Amino acid sequence: MVSLILVNLIKLAIVALNTVVLGPVAVAVATFDERASYRVCQLWVWANLVGCGVRVHAHRLATLDPNRAYIFMSNHVSQYDVLAAVAALEEFQLRWVAKKELTRIPVFGWAMKHTGHIVIDRSDPQQAIASLRAAGERMAEGISVMIFPEGTRGAAGQPLLPFKKGGFMLALETGYPIVPLAIRGSGRILPRGSRTPRGGDIEVIVGPPIPVAGLDREEIMRRVRDFLTDYGDEARPRTRDDLAAEAI
Repeated sequence: MVSLILVNLIKLAIVALNTVVLGPVAVAVATFDERASYRVCQLWVWANLVGCGVRVHAHRLATLDPNRAYIFMSNHVSQYDVLAAVAALEEFQLRWVAKKELTRIPVFGWAMKHTGHIVIDRSDPQQAIASLRAAGERMAEGISVMIFPEGTRGAAGQPLLPFKKGGFMLALETGYPIVPLAIRGSGRILPRGSRTPRGGDIEVIVGPPIPVAGLDREEIMRRVRDFLTDYGDEARPRTRDDLAAEAI
């Protein structure tokens, strides 16, 4: 018991130290090169994954062009979903559409706010719309956007929460394709309500892009939900060979 407590304290210290050191570095770099600042964010992700003994395994069902922008959408049951997505999409410049409440987290929230991520105040519909339009402008620069369509963390092993509509409206307004990501196993690494991550493996299954032209919002939402349901934690287990066979 004592050794477990000690290990947990070391993991928390690693996360805190990485955040305190690399957060200000990312903000400083962002003042002159936001893309370089994102590389610092990736270093933060890598350090936290390695320090906490978490391994991310990415499987792509289609080829993605790192030089074009996409709207990535993922299921969300753990804070480690953020780290898993960044690790799985390492060649992309990602900016998160995040709720305003996250900016209150010491150091992390401040760094997120000042490194180009899109913060949405869901209590102010006009501001939320303006933020999504700003996200569209960023995508014109080749930046990809990452969205959790459920809007908050759900419970591991439970059905997906109802989707928020903003991300799908962004796709329809801009014409950029949506790429669904099914993240598996993160709920065992750091369940909702827990503060100490466990070591282990997270799988990220990256689906083929969903073109939005000619589709209405409800159909796009259905396709994203179907993918996340078919490949998420509650779906049947798939081996590497299964995923290779399902790839386009």
